[in-house]
Amino acid sequence: MGKNIKGTRHTKKEEKQAQKVLVIIAVSALILLLMMLIGYSFLGQ
Repeated sequence: MGKNIKGTRHTKKEEKQAQKVLVIIAVSALILLLMMLIGYSFLGQ
């Protein structure tokens, strides 16, 4: 049972870290998209 609890804690920690990574990737993608749109609006004219 002790091993099960440790494994569960480790998994929850990994899930939290994975969520943080996904949030960082999503925010980075949005920033990149905004930069591309702004750049295109300036260079397109």
